[in-house]
Amino acid sequence: MQRSWLERDTFTRAAEWGRNLEALGVPAFDMGLLTLAQDFARGASEEVKADCILLRLGRKTKLLPLVSDWEAYERILMREAAASWYGNLVGPVPEQPEEGWTNDLNKVECYREFVWHRETVSGMLGSSLGEYRRYIRKLLRAGAHVEPIGPENLARVLACNDRWYAAKAAKGRMTYHRRRTVWTFENLSLLEPLGVRHLAVVLDDDVIGYGVGSHLGASWAVFVHRRGDNEYDVAPYMDQELSKLYPDRQWINAGPAIRKPGLAWYKERFTLNAAERQITLGWIQA
Repeated sequence: MQRSWLERDTFTRAAEWGRNLEALGVPAFDMGLLTLAQDFARGASEEVKADCILLRLGRKTKLLPLVSDWEAYERILMREAAASWYGNLVGPVPEQPEEGWTNDLNKVECYREFVWHRETVSGMLGSSLGEYRRYIRKLLRAGAHVEPIGPENLARVLACNDRWYAAKAAKGRMTYHRRRTVWTFENLSLLEPLGVRHLAVVLDDDVIGYGVGSHLGASWAVFVHRRGDNEYDVAPYMDQELSKLYPDRQWINAGPAIRKPGLAWYKERFTLNAAERQITLGWIQA
């Protein structure tokens, strides 16, 4: 991470393109500012045009719109898809926007992203979260608390991260983003201007979970990394406390749960008061 990255248009104009994403119905998980910084760390290139900013990494081009009109946005998508190499992807885009597609664009890799109402999560509101309120009370009675991730607890956070990956590997499950997570820990202080907020859940002087989020537009936050020791049922407490770090945001994009029915079931239970905000996204294939 280099401090000069924050001077790129992707970040200095984030409020502008973020408002446009909200207006167009595309506040996508992959557009969170932390994820974009991770893209730069992986070698993404930035191209600034009059009507959009393009971030290219591998086969995918992320389009950050500098317009809020649907017809103009669709024309940009068509232009950039036509200019891409065959098989490359441009987006992400809504699978079925309210305005409707006027052109027969080839949408692929469509998936749902779970959206939460922030105050519902921070207050653990509703009957569907009663079980999670009990988990939280149990942890608090045991002495659990949250604290920022920093030099004093970083080794324990990394150990928690290693345990999570080891448990998945032992079950033969695919795991992703390990290097992204460690890179994020190493650069937390530089990333804070992007709305990166973080916490560690501590019990008996050991870290049993952690969460990291960032900004997305004016009304949204994105929960990028959330992992913990399963035996403590730490996820509800972690999500509640992480949501409290974003009092100026109304909505949380908690990301997809592709081919993970258990995770999808968990995320679905938090969608109270956000039913109309659920989004299904895909990519335009050249």
